[in-house]
Amino acid sequence: MLIYQYVVQIRIWVLYQIDGAQTKSLDSEAAVAENEVDELNKLIADGLSFHDSGNVEAARDCYLRVLEHDPRNSKALDLAGLLCMQCGEPDAAKEFYKSAIEVEPDNPRFLLHLGILLLEQDELVESESVMQQVLELDTDYADARFYLALNMRATNRREESKEMLELACALDRENSNFHKWLGLISMETGDLVTALEYTKTALELDADDVTAYVQLGGVLCALEDLVLAEKALRAGLDINPEDIRCRAELAAVLIETDQFEAAKKELDTVMSKGGREHGNALSSLALFESLKGDEKKTLDLIDDAMEVDGKSIDVLLRAYKIFTKLGDPKKANRVLDELQDIAPDDPRVMGLLLD
Repeated sequence: MLIYQYVVQIRIWVLYQIDGAQTKSLDSEAAVAENEVDELNKLIADGLSFHDSGNVEAARDCYLRVLEHDPRNSKALDLAGLLCMQCGEPDAAKEFYKSAIEVEPDNPRFLLHLGILLLEQDELVESESVMQQVLELDTDYADARFYLALNMRATNRREESKEMLELACALDRENSNFHKWLGLISMETGDLVTALEYTKTALELDADDVTAYVQLGGVLCALEDLVLAEKALRAGLDINPEDIRCRAELAAVLIETDQFEAAKKELDTVMSKGGREHGNALSSLALFESLKGDEKKTLDLIDDAMEVDGKSIDVLLRAYKIFTKLGDPKKANRVLDELQDIAPDDPRVMGLLLD
């Protein structure tokens, strides 16, 4: 049984108790018998253990058993929300988070989880408002600053995003993800040297992060060092040969360096592993087909790539190159306008304007 099937009943119980319809104490532990507290805490601990190991059903059962005994257990409500997010049930997750917040309105962690969910659902105004509430409660909450920065980036406020990320990084200098995102934002705002430094630091902190190798490859391409870019992407594939984005970006570099047979081999592997669901894979294949002169196949592929991931700078850059090569200035200019809206200071975009 899916966890969201319990949401309505649990939420009614929470609201019922908050409104004073029952005489239980506002303190959740006081609302249950003393001898049940240890048992409920053990259930939560067991649920966390199952959750961390990927046993979703067992974790769900633990959290729901807690909530059956104590519907106002805010920790169980929050954890149930996290589980729903993991299982692709955002509406249920939102209900659980809201219920947890109604029990503990000043808990920054519960608010953060709601803000992240809203960000993932592109409810950007609401997400930013929630993140600001978190920072009012705890100005040094690094994760809140990080997700607020992602929100700012999503609304094309990259300079503000960079400043917020720098604040997050100052609070947690060992967080490789913060450094990686600072590298990306630095590249998108035109500072390639800083982008390179932050990305390399991210890899020093987490040498197994394939996405950081992909980003390093992108920075090196922007710096026109395709030899090192190829090495970075191959290093990423050494860690995870199944990473589609890394292999697709390697194929794009191989195309740029006229290693067509090697590029075809990588693209064949990518497409055999589900590449048609990835915009960068489709756009790399479109670039390859454009060199073969198959105009119809090229256009179909790049259209599919933009439909899958029309906000990806890499996809749009390849689309611009393809439309220009095929002599379609109208489509090329439309893509260029989109690139300028997304990342006007990105050196790759600025380079197109100077051509």
